[in-house]
Amino acid sequence: MTLGVRVRVPATTANLGPGFDCLGLALDLWNEVDIRLIGNELKISNEGEGAGILPANAKNAIFRAMKALADQKDIPLPAGIQITSRNAIPLGSGLGSSAAAVLAGIFSAGSLFDVKLSFQEQLDLAAELEGHPDNVAPCLLGGLTACMQTEHGVVVRSLPLKEMPILIALPDFNFSTRVARSVLPKLVPYKDAVFNISHTLMVTQALQEGDFDLLKEAMQDRLHQPYRLPLIPGAQQAMEAAYRAGAATVALSGAGPALLVVCRYTEDRETVAGVMRTQFEQAGLAMRYFLPGIAFKGVETKIIHE
Repeated sequence: MTLGVRVRVPATTANLGPGFDCLGLALDLWNEVDIRLIGNELKISNEGEGAGILPANAKNAIFRAMKALADQKDIPLPAGIQITSRNAIPLGSGLGSSAAAVLAGIFSAGSLFDVKLSFQEQLDLAAELEGHPDNVAPCLLGGLTACMQTEHGVVVRSLPLKEMPILIALPDFNFSTRVARSVLPKLVPYKDAVFNISHTLMVTQALQEGDFDLLKEAMQDRLHQPYRLPLIPGAQQAMEAAYRAGAATVALSGAGPALLVVCRYTEDRETVAGVMRTQFEQAGLAMRYFLPGIAFKGVETKIIHE
């Protein structure tokens, strides 16, 4: 039995406009988690994003994922577990912090208890714990992924894409996934469903080709953004300002409140961030921004030798 493991998990942005619950992209913004089997009690410390907010007890998402795997494989958890999280992924932002925690727990438990999980087992367990696979898939594989839920489990494929300048604009607004899903309609017009299917196909093509013009047209949505954006003060105005400042395209990152911006040129990102911040501030919200690249690799594990 291994005594310690370090797991790195990337942030993710899901939906990418019209690809609701099926498209996701991994970002070069990482949480790093050290887990040791030591002592005779559960000890959890959180540093960085979520410090003082994330549970430091058995309700912690990383520990719950560890326990879920242990229960599935009928392995008793030892009493002494020490979890240290150094978090760069903001909580409740639409950047996959929950999926990252789930996969950190699954991978650490697999290493610590010498459980050899297949890729499909990792994917299905993570999707079950997370509730949907769109963030789990890119966190697991890196890069751009497409996924679908079937009666036999989750099916996922990695898709080709070119590197593009990315900006994440994050207003200081509490917008939980539960609330974000509650505002969605139960039924949508047939034409809106067709709109999203066609646009999702073109998003994947635009990302593969690095075609900014096609991406701007394709990354439009009628299934979730029209219902969620009005609930985030300044979000619509920030999107419009980003386009005026030269952004190629803008969409909600997952359920939000973060906005995913793709720029045509790397040097445009600071300018675009500035005009977006102005719009959010006028709406009464502070705004942070991140300039991550694409993470072309997913979860990483390393044995801790001490």
